[in-house]
Amino acid sequence: MLIFIQEIGLQLFLWLLQLIDGLMEIFSAISGVANVNYHGQQVNIVEFIVGDSTIGAVFWCIFITAVGLTCISTIVGLVKKMIANNRNVSTIVGKFFFALLGAMAMLAVVILGILIANSFLQLLARIFQVNNTTKLSTAIFNACVGEWLNGYSASNIDVTSLTVGQILGGYNAALFGIWPTSWKCNGMVNPNTFMYLPALIAGVALAIALIMAVLNLAKRVYEIVFTYFTMPVAMSTLPLDDGARFKNWREMFVTKIILAYGAVFAVNIFVLVLPIINGMHIDGVSGFANSMFTIFMIVGGAMLIPAGQTLFARLFGQADDMRAGGGWLRSAFYGGRIASAMTIGLAAKGIRGIAHAVKRRSNKSHNSGDSGDSSSGGDESDKYSDGGESASAPDGGTETSEGGEST
Repeated sequence: MLIFIQEIGLQLFLWLLQLIDGLMEIFSAISGVANVNYHGQQVNIVEFIVGDSTIGAVFWCIFITAVGLTCISTIVGLVKKMIANNRNVSTIVGKFFFALLGAMAMLAVVILGILIANSFLQLLARIFQVNNTTKLSTAIFNACVGEWLNGYSASNIDVTSLTVGQILGGYNAALFGIWPTSWKCNGMVNPNTFMYLPALIAGVALAIALIMAVLNLAKRVYEIVFTYFTMPVAMSTLPLDDGARFKNWREMFVTKIILAYGAVFAVNIFVLVLPIINGMHIDGVSGFANSMFTIFMIVGGAMLIPAGQTLFARLFGQADDMRAGGGWLRSAFYGGRIASAMTIGLAAKGIRGIAHAVKRRSNKSHNSGDSGDSSSGGDESDKYSDGGESASAPDGGTETSEGGEST
């Protein structure tokens, strides 16, 4: 039975590692480090979306609308100056033309900023690709292996392409070769020293961390398009508020552009440090304690991945936005727990109601049976009683049996 449990635990761990590798590929594509395929063409997701013809047509429609808003803002500003008895209207008129020309100039700045930011992001990812970095799934698997066997090591395997039988090897069996008794230890690792439960915990923690990072990066793509569309609107209020709205837009745009840097930094730092952590041991403690030390370092490093985005956002005053973006996942988690508790409670009440109904029906059936028995007994007693009594005569006398006299 223990061998079956070990095989199931390792299979779940391998599935988690495949999920982690898939999330890493999605992470690279959404962050802009790797390209995606669009109708047979390799493109950068952010650059292609912003440069799409449909997106451009919508932008120019918004730009024309913003020109009208700029005129309205200029008129409102002139009226305010007139009410305040300030006849210096040249400044407001100058801001009107500055808003129109500035919007055209900012369009080039936005597109150029996206291109430069993505180029530096890809360069940053290449900087971290040094010789001592390993695949994330392989590094985590190596951290959970207690002992390698038969000359295998983490450097010459691709763990996500292996099966449980290849990793653990075969086992001795009894009861006509059905019931496993012991491992043959002819696989890649020692099945008795592999840390199954810590491996599952580390795999789940890292998968959750990557999911959070990918969700925030996916939200960032839409936010960049949002800021791209709203740029002319932010510029249109320049004659009215002296550029206060445009300043807010500029800070938001810069934050969204460089937000991926925090995620790329966090993931690459985790992958860079993980092989070093795998080679560390604490003297004077057991092998299990050293394994737990490695697992704690892996889980702690996994927590850095979503925290890296938040830390990078705090440099630009947008940490509240990051918490708001991930808050729905926590709300969904707690909401799911509440919904599960309510479902279990309703199911328990339903079961109790059915049990009470069945109990009442059985009691009613039992009482009906008792009443029927007593009724039949009463009829028989009445019958016997009627037979034993003499019938009254119409004239008030009594009839006697045959041959008797009546009085």
